[in-house]
Formats: sequence, C-alpha cells, structure tokens
Amino acid sequence: MTDQWARLVRLLAQLEDRLPFVTVATVQAHWSAEARGDAHELLTEIDRAVQEQRLFVDRRRELDPDSGEVRPVRLIRLNRRHPAVQAHLAEAAG
Repeated sequence: MTDQWARLVRLLAQLEDRLPFVTVATVQAHWSAEARGDAHELLTEIDRAVQEQRLFVDRRRELDPDSGEVRPVRLIRLNRRHPAVQAHLAEAAG
C-alpha cells in the first residue's frame, strides 16, 4: 500500500470519529487543506480502495439547508475489518 493510503486511513478515521457521515467532498476538502497531494490521485486511491473493499461506499441525497436543494452525495467509510485498514489503524493508535 502507498503512503497516500496510510494518510487516507488516518484522515478517514479522524473524520468518522467526529462526523455522523463522511462524503468524498469532505475528504477532498480536508485533503486539500493539508496542501499535499493531488485531488485526482486522491479520487483514484478512493476508487481503488472501494474496488478492493478497503472502503465502503454509499450514495445518498443531501439537503442544502441554505438553498433547499437536494443533491446526490457519495458517502465513504473505512472497512475496519480489512487487514490493510487494520494495519494503519494500529499504527495510528500505537
């Protein structure tokens, strides 16, 4: 696994602990805030992790409270039973 994967696991674990759900857009915003990495590489890593079942994905609709608009969002979360996730969670805790 790549350094990007380890960084993504740490970021998702933090976001999952703080938020009721995590969207791809939320991950992108936090990823960009750290001023490291390319947004395209992040999306590629997320897609690869979904294909390999390291991440779970769900599509929902989200209400924008300001505009009243309902828009589709893509939720992601860690598959905490996957060995590639467990290894990085153990590193972060240890």
